[in-house]
Amino acid sequence: MKLYSLDHSPYATRVRMQIRRARMPVAVESPPVSLRTPEFAARYPYGKIPVLQLDDGSHLSDSWVILEYLESCFAQSGLLPEGALQRAAMQTLARCADTCLGPGAVFPMFAAAAKRDNAAALLEGMGEELARLERVLAAQGDATARSLHLGDLALAPHLSYLLLLAPLFGAEDALSGHAAVSAWWRWVNADTAVAAELAVMQQAAAAFFRR
Repeated sequence: MKLYSLDHSPYATRVRMQIRRARMPVAVESPPVSLRTPEFAARYPYGKIPVLQLDDGSHLSDSWVILEYLESCFAQSGLLPEGALQRAAMQTLARCADTCLGPGAVFPMFAAAAKRDNAAALLEGMGEELARLERVLAAQGDATARSLHLGDLALAPHLSYLLLLAPLFGAEDALSGHAAVSAWWRWVNADTAVAAELAVMQQAAAAFFRR
């Protein structure tokens, strides 16, 4: 199998974390055709990174679909908790990343990073989403008492992007006052695979913003 990935993509990063952590026999490569081209869309109808090429030549798209598929193929990675309630908590973190933190804070900042305008509104949105995440993580209890799961991998790249972007708009310590988020962030970064892939993403993202 091959994962077509771009280093700065938060969605590809979550899958690379999984692959690295479990030492899955999946090659990580740049896509063979350029993203956002007719050729890419023709070959990969979903039109987005990451893409997982299977051994029979077929493809899977959408990072969460890929995460769950790889987890079913390589169960030894242990990133799917047992029990319906535990899996619901896992899904909650993933949905918080994809439906709240991303569209509510990270992506608006990303779009405005070049001009760095509308800072007040962007920081207000960031504050609202961090407060939401604080409530979610606090309600789930001490993360250090459980094992890492796919929800953590889904959330970590989005929060990493937020922490990279927030200083551009004047927020040097975005996690100040968010004790549960800060504790979770320190905990998830203690995993060597998570930290390594976040570093790859951060370096690529920083280079992107310097262009």
